[in-house]
Amino acid sequence: MSKLTKGYQVWLFMIVVSTLLLVSCKQNSKTISKTVLRAIVEKQNEALESCFKAGNANQLADMYADSAKLSPNGDHFVTGRDSIRVFWMEDFKTSKVLKMETKVLTVDGDENFIYETGIAVSEILYNDSLYRPQVKYINIWCKQPDGTYKLDVDFWNKDDK
Repeated sequence: MSKLTKGYQVWLFMIVVSTLLLVSCKQNSKTISKTVLRAIVEKQNEALESCFKAGNANQLADMYADSAKLSPNGDHFVTGRDSIRVFWMEDFKTSKVLKMETKVLTVDGDENFIYETGIAVSEILYNDSLYRPQVKYINIWCKQPDGTYKLDVDFWNKDDK
C-alpha cells in the first residue's frame, strides 16, 4: 500500500468518525423563542419566590433536579436535592424572606436546557436584623421527563452594583 493510499484512508476514516460523532452528539431538541424561554423562567422564579417567602425548604428543594448543584455566595457546593433541602432548612432556621424580586437579564437555550442570568433583591429578617441583599445569579433549568423544568445549577454571589 502506498503512502498516498494509506494517508487517504486515514483522512477518510477521520471524516467518517467526525461525522458519526457530530450526528450522535446532536440532541433531539427543539428551538424555543427567547420570549417563550423568558416566560418559562419568569414563571419558575415566581414559584421560587413563593417558596422562599413561605420558608418552605421541602417545596423549595422540589424545584431542583435530583442531581442539582447549588453554589451559594462564599460557601461550598451543595450537590443533590436532599442536600439542598438540608441547606435551605438550616438557612430558614435563622432567616425569614419578607420580600424577593427577581429580574431576568438574559435567557438562552433550547427545549432541554434554559440558561438564565439575573439580579435578585430580597428583604430578609436575619437574627432580628433587616437586610436587603442584592445578588447576581446564573440558573440552568433542565427539562424533566414530565415536561416541567427544574433547577440543575443554581449559582449566585453578592452584587456590589
